[in-house]
Amino acid sequence: GLGTSPQGSRHPPERRLLLLGGPQSGKTSTANSILGDEFFDAGTETTHSNVGQTEIYGRRVTVVDTPPWSDTPAQPPPSLDSEGPCMGAILCPPGPHAILLVVKRRTLLAHIETLFGDSACLHTMVLFSCGDWLGRTPIEEHILRGGRELQRLLEYCGNYYHVLDSKTPGKDRSVSVLLDKIEEMIRENGDKAFLPIQTECFPIIQKRQRKGVGNQFGRVFEGKHFKS
Repeated sequence: GLGTSPQGSRHPPERRLLLLGGPQSGKTSTANSILGDEFFDAGTETTHSNVGQTEIYGRRVTVVDTPPWSDTPAQPPPSLDSEGPCMGAILCPPGPHAILLVVKRRTLLAHIETLFGDSACLHTMVLFSCGDWLGRTPIEEHILRGGRELQRLLEYCGNYYHVLDSKTPGKDRSVSVLLDKIEEMIRENGDKAFLPIQTECFPIIQKRQRKGVGNQFGRVFEGKHFKS
């Protein structure tokens, strides 16, 4: 369960996770799975960033769900002046410990490189939300079939990835393994968060903060997640 660490280790008091992904990628359902409850409405398209906070293993976990990016190559990366990843990053100051890039079939490498730059790769994990869709197909086979684009995305993320199926029994165990992988990635980064202030997001962050509208773009849901 998620009430105690499977390794019995002590965890830091807070972790901030920023979820990015395309339309119908399963991003909102994934956020709910991590938080352990239906914090967000997965049945409608996310139009602005939402924040959910809970306690897992006795530590505070903040999850930010963001509006979807276009997942078609013909579409340009999101405008820096639109609601999206930049505003999502503002909602977990000073920045996320991990960026979870939720994918199903298509990938979004061009978007994340354009917006967050090369430094984001150290903090990004690919989260496959297609656990139910994969069936008995090993994820490694899916990656091989995904072609060079998917393989390049995984290389960008240091081959950090996880498969999460939010629809089937045993998802608590899968979330627990995901959190352990996130901890491993964070340790490799020297326990440092990704700071959007050092990226192309900085101008929009300054603009929003000057207007005092940063807190108007997200709704905060709070709860506690304990399962034995």
